[in-house]
Amino acid sequence: MPFRYRLQPVLRLHRSLEYQEEQRLFASASVVNRLRAELETRQRQDLAARRAALAEMALFSSGAQLQFRAWCDAASQRAIEFLKGQLQEAERKRLEQLKVYQDARQRREIFEGLRERQKEVYDQELARREQQSTDEAFLIRTFGVSQD
Repeated sequence: MPFRYRLQPVLRLHRSLEYQEEQRLFASASVVNRLRAELETRQRQDLAARRAALAEMALFSSGAQLQFRAWCDAASQRAIEFLKGQLQEAERKRLEQLKVYQDARQRREIFEGLRERQKEVYDQELARREQQSTDEAFLIRTFGVSQD
């Protein structure tokens, strides 16, 4: 009779749960990466705008232009700080999801380890039975002894 793992449906469930948690982890990592890229882009744009403003002020500048530039810098900084806050929150959620995924993976590995141990016991028992049959066949051929 072939090996049958009685907890196979449970193992299948844990594999499925692990896969779902892994997909959630990928999604949260994607959000983190998107926010990082958005923050870097925003910071590069802010730096380029400041350089352009400095170059323009070198030629001529008025109080209104300075005031406008200060307002733009403040708005840009608020946007950058907002993105940093979103990034921190997304990173926190990603770390939480990583923990959930690791727990799901550990549970799946426990059931797979149990399956492997049961399979080893089954294989050893099968080998023992086969050896026993071979030994009995040898004894019957050699000595003509019946099993009765």
